[in-house]
Amino acid sequence: MSVHSGMAAEVPGAAAAGTGILDGGAAVDGNGPPADPGGIAGRILETAARLRAVRPAAVPVAFWDLDGTLLEGDCVDGFRRSDGEGYAGLVERAIAGGLCPAYPDAGGYARCERDFGALKQAEGRAVAYGFQSRIFAGASEAVLKEHARRAFTEDLGPWFFAEALGWWRRLEEAGVRCWVLSASPDFFVKGAAEALGVPEERCTGMRLEPGSPGILGSAILGPLMFGAGKVQRMNELLARMVAAEPDRAFYPVAAFGNDVASDGPMLEAVRRSRLPAGEPLGVFVNLSSPAPADHVPAPLILRPRAARL
Repeated sequence: MSVHSGMAAEVPGAAAAGTGILDGGAAVDGNGPPADPGGIAGRILETAARLRAVRPAAVPVAFWDLDGTLLEGDCVDGFRRSDGEGYAGLVERAIAGGLCPAYPDAGGYARCERDFGALKQAEGRAVAYGFQSRIFAGASEAVLKEHARRAFTEDLGPWFFAEALGWWRRLEEAGVRCWVLSASPDFFVKGAAEALGVPEERCTGMRLEPGSPGILGSAILGPLMFGAGKVQRMNELLARMVAAEPDRAFYPVAAFGNDVASDGPMLEAVRRSRLPAGEPLGVFVNLSSPAPADHVPAPLILRPRAARL
């Protein structure tokens, strides 16, 4: 299935818009989200309107990375600023709470960090990110989702980028369906759904094959959510939407990410999509390495939480 094809579907059980921390933006900084930086949302909504003008059945969709794109820091590894403010990651919290079968004792997190670092150096980031899911083989998926849901709706809420949430809210309100594609464990990523005001099906991460009912298996259910793997997963989702609602035309109009290696192929695939009308965007934010020379629009820097206090 090519990402350039027009496709459409409504995910069953979709939550009403505006049910999470996006309501009024007040949970971000008390003043609502800022204006549209770079005119990004306006450009995407213009494309959505042009699509609908020529294809009334068109349903535009935007794909988002999570860590570093929507959320300052990393939900799995945690985040700590130089002034000491920040948050513990979901892996550390899960190990401390006795939820990780691979590291069940008090010193488990330190060992987990060492093992992750060694694997990352030996086999690369994609495999290491898979490790962060596989260590939970044998655990209850529902318990881990609830563990993440509480974190995202409570203390992680203020660490979402206000600008990114402003874009997300404007797109959702205008009927552009937003999806999260992340290299973080799927059961953690789905925990962000309530905070973002979407059904958990719209948040997908690194998946494990199922074990016994309700229990996570030990093997990664491909693709690895990194680089070309994100493009493959995006195409799988588009195909699933088409199958669910074949009378609609689903078009990828935007993708957001912060990592050239992990997110770049997804952004490039969307940016080069052929639409009946309008221009799809691949938007880099908060890059730590240069974007490709021909990438448009130019990368943007989102304000960290420190600038909003």
